[in-house]
Amino acid sequence: MFTVAACGDSSTGPRTTAPRALSASAVPAFDVSGREHGDKSAESGESTEFTLTAAGGVFSIKDVFSVDFPANSVCSPRSTYGPGEWDSPCSTLRGKESVHIHATLSMTSNGVGVNFSPELRFSPSKIVKLSTGIFAEQLESNPGVLFPINFTPSLGSSGIADYLTDPSLVTRAGPNGTEWRRIKHFSGYLIGAGNTCDPLLTTCPT
Repeated sequence: MFTVAACGDSSTGPRTTAPRALSASAVPAFDVSGREHGDKSAESGESTEFTLTAAGGVFSIKDVFSVDFPANSVCSPRSTYGPGEWDSPCSTLRGKESVHIHATLSMTSNGVGVNFSPELRFSPSKIVKLSTGIFAEQLESNPGVLFPINFTPSLGSSGIADYLTDPSLVTRAGPNGTEWRRIKHFSGYLIGAGNTCDPLLTTCPT
């Protein structure tokens, strides 16, 4: 399993066609306990810091994950936060306001994770994307396989399939073996074991 920790699209919604289930033996299993992912590997405890402003931007976490913020997408730290608030309007960062972010990677028995602090949420009118290409080689050689990126409440904990209650958070296939999902808040996310679905679909269930 592969884990990403942080509190928590494309412009089109998920397709409604039911995924085509394949046998469990068709799903590749990968060991993430070592550094077997080439230059997209990471050591537990590695961290990255970056600063968010109204301008947004794309930020890399040790070449394992990337977070893409559109302009005016980050809610002010003074905004409400917590379950039930993710889709509430908010005042976003303005002028010279900024928020310093600390992101920490972790490798545990649950997978590879990244935890973001402080806790923040993002404007529901914008789409903030969390993406990874760490399994690009395996995904390109196994059409129809995705590694769902799930919310996790703390670094190293099991993932929660939050897209089951909010389909806009489903993991989607990107170009060149990458995958991505929308995130509505910071705290934690998890990449789980590979799942199979119809290669024509852009989503894959947990």
